[in-house]
Amino acid sequence: MQVAQDHFLILDRYADVAPFIETVVHAADGEKNALGFFPASVFNDFARKEQLFVAVLQQGTTRVFAGHLLFDARHPKAHVLQIFVSPAFRNRGVAERVLNYLKRHLTGHAFISVYARVAEDLIEANEFWQSQDFYVQRMEAGGKTRKRTILVRSHELDTPQLFASSGIGANDPLGLNFTPGADVPLFLLDLNVLFDLGPRRRRNEDTLDLFRAERMGSCQLALSTEINAELMRTATEGRTDPMLAYARIFPTFPCPDDEDWNTLAAQLGLIVFPAKHQAGTLSANDVSDLRHLATAIHHRLTGFITNDSSILNAAARLKQDYGIQIISPTAFKDLNAWTAREEVFETTSNDTLALTRITADDDVAVRQLLSGLGLRGSTIFSTWAAVDSNERVCVRQGIWRDGNLLGYLMWPKPAPGSGIHARIGVDETQPNALNVTRVLLRHLIEQASTSRATQIRLEFPPHQARVREVASTLGFGGAAAETSLTKLMLGRVVTEVNWSECNDQLVEAARLRLPDSPPTFRNVDQYLRLVRPDGNPTHMPLMALESLLAPAIMALPGRPAVISPVRRDFAEHLLGHLPQKNLLPHPRAALYSEKHYLSGEKTLKHFKRGHLVLFYESAGNGGLGAIVALARVQHAYLKSQEAMERSDLDPSVLDAAGLAAIGHSKIKTVTAFDNLICFKRPVTRATLESLGCGSPAHLLTTREIDDSQLQAILAEGFPHG
Repeated sequence: MQVAQDHFLILDRYADVAPFIETVVHAADGEKNALGFFPASVFNDFARKEQLFVAVLQQGTTRVFAGHLLFDARHPKAHVLQIFVSPAFRNRGVAERVLNYLKRHLTGHAFISVYARVAEDLIEANEFWQSQDFYVQRMEAGGKTRKRTILVRSHELDTPQLFASSGIGANDPLGLNFTPGADVPLFLLDLNVLFDLGPRRRRNEDTLDLFRAERMGSCQLALSTEINAELMRTATEGRTDPMLAYARIFPTFPCPDDEDWNTLAAQLGLIVFPAKHQAGTLSANDVSDLRHLATAIHHRLTGFITNDSSILNAAARLKQDYGIQIISPTAFKDLNAWTAREEVFETTSNDTLALTRITADDDVAVRQLLSGLGLRGSTIFSTWAAVDSNERVCVRQGIWRDGNLLGYLMWPKPAPGSGIHARIGVDETQPNALNVTRVLLRHLIEQASTSRATQIRLEFPPHQARVREVASTLGFGGAAAETSLTKLMLGRVVTEVNWSECNDQLVEAARLRLPDSPPTFRNVDQYLRLVRPDGNPTHMPLMALESLLAPAIMALPGRPAVISPVRRDFAEHLLGHLPQKNLLPHPRAALYSEKHYLSGEKTLKHFKRGHLVLFYESAGNGGLGAIVALARVQHAYLKSQEAMERSDLDPSVLDAAGLAAIGHSKIKTVTAFDNLICFKRPVTRATLESLGCGSPAHLLTTREIDDSQLQAILAEGFPHG
């Protein structure tokens, strides 16, 4: 049968394919490195089974060979053995057309999946297969001669199946949208917390913050049946206790049965009340407290909220042994330090954007913005605007220009151990919409960056194209039809030393698991095996994984790195590494997640894709004389000063006049870098000299370092991992 594809034909019948078999064999033999080797008889055999497709260009009565696809089909799955496009027809969509024809052919015959084996070092080939939704299912060792790593890629066909597909796709490569249970953490409440709702209680304000946080969706609250027993025990005879009626509002979990209770009681007594337990002097209140804990553990709840000092003191041990969080109501307050002052940003249009905290005085402007984005009044009041939540419970930030609110960002403080659920709305009709979105999402990532992995869910109104565009560059993913995206943020440098700790954090934050031990660096496109939250294994290139976990850098053993100098007056604005922030407006470079570092022409050879750059702030003009930050090279290129455009300079901190200050060369190296992480402790010149990284004069030029020097610098700059 012949199927027309524009002016190309796809031939699949043996009678049509047979005249081209000799041409196919010749083409395949010329690309053995990429395609492997098959004897000529194999092509004849597969053609007779109609498992060789040939793409041709029809020119009148003449057919010109354009490419071929060889596959093995054994129900319910098929394997692509070769796909080839003649050089004269490349970049014209021939490979995609013949592959799509194969997908339709297999789907029509009820096949479930199709596989392809691709050597990891074939970068362009892997990019093609990835673009065709062939995800890496597993990795295998290649032949002993070439010692290649083979990526076994799979594409799941749109065929009715008895079992669900894996769900692995480009929109959600880490599987973060897999939700087997409730996303909101569920905490059991202690009776002393309920009593603190009384207006004259010392901890009343903290408890009110807790309940405000629940209303904003940070957590869910529940009680155990032990609460009722405790209230009945302490009730005054002949008087009705209103707390009994109030307790009925909450979901209630039953205490463990006698067998489980007896086991847990002995274990928990030794942890929480060791002296009393050993002496056999536990009071009725002590036993009641242990029943609360046992209930939370038995039902595998997130944790227990209490003001009891004995239980709080045992929080670390209870977390370690039973995996539950023990917290007090104060865990849901004190956000003021996160958003302490106004920040001003320069833009390419010479406007300035002001990022400020939203207060009650701004509620009218917030409601006008959100209603203009299509949100209903009930949704605005109940979740988005948080008009009755104080600043200790919810962060609310806005972007203003000339007194007009252009963008809005809010999130309630998350419960300990849970992720952030943020909401963003931007007026995309105004010309600065892209920059407004950049500032708000930059602020969210910056505030969420802690020493632990964090999952962020970002919700937005419909038709927010700019939000999707910017969020995708920051590692957010999700289905195109949904109005929310999800991101997992690691926020640190991963080394051989802290690999296990980082792995544990990713599991705790999102149930995503890295390999048990760090692989040796082979190249920036090497694939790492991951286990997704839904239990499916997947494989991902190193660069792509870092981008999804950004800011994150995996300093695998053997990864190339260079030290490159930055002058003090440029470093502050390019790297933002100083703990004391500048009161002047942020330069345009602060708007970009991918920044540009400009240097002399001869430095180009040092800046290869995926290499690590350690920025050394020179000691002149009051500089620190130390390595202050680490980043990853995305790409680098040469450009003359005269040809520099705004797209080259805006992500840097230079303008046309400032180019002369970084050297006499008229040709500059432009290095695009991202995943910038500032050192917790700058690594001084003296330390660098002791590691053999060069004299003060050597540190003023870009130079490569070996792996032992890199790991020692990272250990010094990040003393606690």
